[in-house]
Amino acid sequence: MARHLLTDRAVRNAKPVPKPYRLFDGDGLALWVSPTGAKSWQLRYRLGGKDQTLTLGKLDHLTLAQARTKANEQRKLAAEGEHLTTIKHAAKLKRTVDASNTFGKFAAAWIAREARRMRWTQGYRDEVTASLKNHLAALDSQPLAKITAAMTAPMLLGVEQSAPHMVEKVRRRLRAILDDAVEHGIIPGNPLPATRRRKKLERRHFPAQTKLPEIGDILRAARAADPCKGIARAHALLVYTAQRVSEVVGAKWAEFELDGADVPIGEGQHTKRDANAGNWAIPRERMKRKDEDRGPHVVPLPPALLAALREWREADGAEAIYVCPAPRDPSKPITPEGVEKFYRNALVLGGKHSPHSWRSAFSTVCREAGKDGDAVEAQLDHVVGNKVAAAYDRAKRLQRRRELMRWYERQLIAARDGADVVMLGRQSAAPSSSIPISA
Repeated sequence: MARHLLTDRAVRNAKPVPKPYRLFDGDGLALWVSPTGAKSWQLRYRLGGKDQTLTLGKLDHLTLAQARTKANEQRKLAAEGEHLTTIKHAAKLKRTVDASNTFGKFAAAWIAREARRMRWTQGYRDEVTASLKNHLAALDSQPLAKITAAMTAPMLLGVEQSAPHMVEKVRRRLRAILDDAVEHGIIPGNPLPATRRRKKLERRHFPAQTKLPEIGDILRAARAADPCKGIARAHALLVYTAQRVSEVVGAKWAEFELDGADVPIGEGQHTKRDANAGNWAIPRERMKRKDEDRGPHVVPLPPALLAALREWREADGAEAIYVCPAPRDPSKPITPEGVEKFYRNALVLGGKHSPHSWRSAFSTVCREAGKDGDAVEAQLDHVVGNKVAAAYDRAKRLQRRRELMRWYERQLIAARDGADVVMLGRQSAAPSSSIPISA
């Protein structure tokens, strides 16, 4: 059968007439011309003894040479018994499905599934969401099927340069999302390399400033930095309670007992109401240790922090939910990454002191002063080694920890204000009792 009967000029000069017609190029390829002047390429072929027609594309998008090449490819499939129109419709459907399965939509669904399956705390879920938004937002509109290692490599390199402490987390989460897409049959395989460039050889170490003069420098710098309300409050809670950053950022006003608290009398079961005491009961679901039979982790609030919390509560009003609200949306809490960024950038403490480091600072200062080690461990919600220490939580006998936190707060305020600190003195005082930064 003759081929290549048409020329580019003949194709361009084909004029519309009242009825549609075809100009044949040979071997089934033809230019179809409609009465409106629209032109498209068609391939006529036989399958199962019947004539079939496949539209290859419009002339505006397909030149004569390109149409011939595409026709040759389709003839080979037809020779193998394939129904070309069915293949075309399947490919179109796949493109539609791929377009709907974007990374952003699938990542959000993955977070929801993993949060339920692994019982993530709200704080950790917010941290995962923020890490993807901050570092992989460029992938959100990309179909999963089009994501390649070459596409993600520059993004991960950028994370390594701008936030080296986050690169392994982001890399691990990206791989987990793509693995999940494979399990759901959306992509045939994970496009990322099978092995990471570097392995995590040891447990993460949190550098910390544990000497009171250096701690005082940090507190003064934080006060001068004047961060947003949510960051300022989170910083104060981290400093004066020694709780984890994920527990702090998710703190809700409903968890705080600010108008006085029941305190034990001696070692017995009797209590009395102390108007100058306050507690923060962190739900066990937000704690690292999630053994529910232990109940919430009750944190005694030292006087200056308690006074600040009362002021913040009054300023926020009864409708407020979170103690550390996000600056743009008070109905949501700030993220752990936001606090870490404040320490890293505003305070220039990268590699020196992180939000988590206040736990080490608290433990070191108290132990070097000869304070009760079991009380220190109980305050940190660590596993303690004897029944007496365990009783701090089980019987809610918080008085020893309350006294410890009052003493520790005095040391910090004295260090912040440059006063001489008498480490072993119960009455070591500070020139000021205010929390270091306003909120």
